[in-house]
Amino acid sequence: MSTTPETTTTEAAQSTEATEAPAAPGVSVRERAKASREGKDIHLTEKAADKIKEIIKADNHPDTMYLYVGVKGGGCSGLTYVLDLRDEASAAPKDTDEVFESHGIPIVSDLKSYVVGNLTGTTVDYQDGLTGAGFVFNNPNAKHSCGCGSSYSA
Repeated sequence: MSTTPETTTTEAAQSTEATEAPAAPGVSVRERAKASREGKDIHLTEKAADKIKEIIKADNHPDTMYLYVGVKGGGCSGLTYVLDLRDEASAAPKDTDEVFESHGIPIVSDLKSYVVGNLTGTTVDYQDGLTGAGFVFNNPNAKHSCGCGSSYSA
């Protein structure tokens, strides 16, 4: 196990299933979003934001799409990142969810993932290299990560 900040590669899954109750009627994710502060909130690098915009455009997704960032239990170290494109028309965030905007991309994280997963200050990047391409999480709060790089403990 590593004791350095967590860096994990994952593919962006695309889902439009409703999993949460909406915040307030008529208030869009973009209207709720506060500017993401690098090192303080969940933040995207410019390269990650460009890749997400490319995916949204290529798949003809509506303007109501947002990036969901969360965690779930599992993996060698206890927590695994979740990265998902969702449509607020069918998967509206709860009023307790954290909502940010980074490089024009709305980012939503449910409160439990944000707090328990200790996602404060996490940067999501996109890397494309000889060994593959994917989104990479750099979580400065990760205490340990597994050898495969897909899970961490907070």
